[in-house]
Amino acid sequence: MGMRALIGVVMACSLAVMSCGSIEPSARAAPPEGSDVVLVDLGNPGEVATWTTVNDPVMGGESTSAVSFGNGGLVFSGVLSLENNGGFASARGPQDPGIGQRATGATSLRVRAVGDGKTYVLKVGDATQPWSYIQRFTTEAGVARAYDLPVAGFEPVGMRFDPAPEAPRTLDSSRINEVSLYILDKQEGPFTLTVNRIDADI
Repeated sequence: MGMRALIGVVMACSLAVMSCGSIEPSARAAPPEGSDVVLVDLGNPGEVATWTTVNDPVMGGESTSAVSFGNGGLVFSGVLSLENNGGFASARGPQDPGIGQRATGATSLRVRAVGDGKTYVLKVGDATQPWSYIQRFTTEAGVARAYDLPVAGFEPVGMRFDPAPEAPRTLDSSRINEVSLYILDKQEGPFTLTVNRIDADI
């Protein structure tokens, strides 16, 4: 190779490196449609530590539950009792307006979890409203799965899961600032659900 050709190759390579190095992060392409956006990362022990439980003893029941970090996620476990008209246990996350910001435009919410074969409820809502939205998902025992819950499939309910006729029929995902997990439906006995994270399909 002649000297002029060699110099040309070196200059071309230098220009390529310079041009690649000048790309700003803001100029990168946006995530493609249909990608997952993490709403609640329960693979983070610090996030799990902010969750609390509320069970039917507040109404005279005898169900028990706890949340802990294990197996890479939030472990929601306990015993559901139907004594004294009881029958529910819940794990509730803290208020976070960022959830709705990240969920804007979502077509579905996705719970990544390992269950025990029982049916659980994902409850989402806006803390300033007297209603929330729920959708059930039935788990496969011991199987890690992503449970896809279409936004259009969420049902508005009141504080006691009673009908909420005053609520908008369709969930506005941009207004979500609270997320909870429930077990009810007279599923008496021990239960364990491990949730790694909750995503939005945008």
